[in-house]
Amino acid sequence: MNPLPVILRWTLVVATTLVIQVAVMPSFTVFGVVPNLMVMLAACAGLSGGAQRGAVVGFWIGLAFDAPRPVPLGVSALAFTFVAFGAGTFQVAVLQAGRVISMVLVGLSSAVGVLVYALVGEVFNQDSLAHPRLGAIVVVEAIVAAALSRVGLKVAGWADGPEVRAVAE
Repeated sequence: MNPLPVILRWTLVVATTLVIQVAVMPSFTVFGVVPNLMVMLAACAGLSGGAQRGAVVGFWIGLAFDAPRPVPLGVSALAFTFVAFGAGTFQVAVLQAGRVISMVLVGLSSAVGVLVYALVGEVFNQDSLAHPRLGAIVVVEAIVAAALSRVGLKVAGWADGPEVRAVAE
């Protein structure tokens, strides 16, 4: 199996999502919170491609997300790797996940991703756990990610290619 088409599709998906996240999403706030499409995409990568592929894709999604922002490089990469791996591992446990279960998994994985990011950020003195709106950020991220999960899972399934059967789709 030639991995090049999969790499190219994922590169296109990550780049497009990053542009939307950085250029468009700041205009769409929910209760003052900008939803994070990148962590949702990492969760969808884990659900679509499994734990191993999800972890690799989650790492690159996080690294791409950190690059244009004034944060320590790799914080999102670490958090998104855990999110994608966890989502992929949990997906195996509920092998034939239906649409509602997939939506819930993506929402919960995204919320956990925000919390993991906050925990990792504490290591780099970002005071992210002490953020007064952390609870609101987690709730908004979970709801928006669940609402957009069907699109995210379809995109992740396309990026994974026909050789990987996305059980969560």
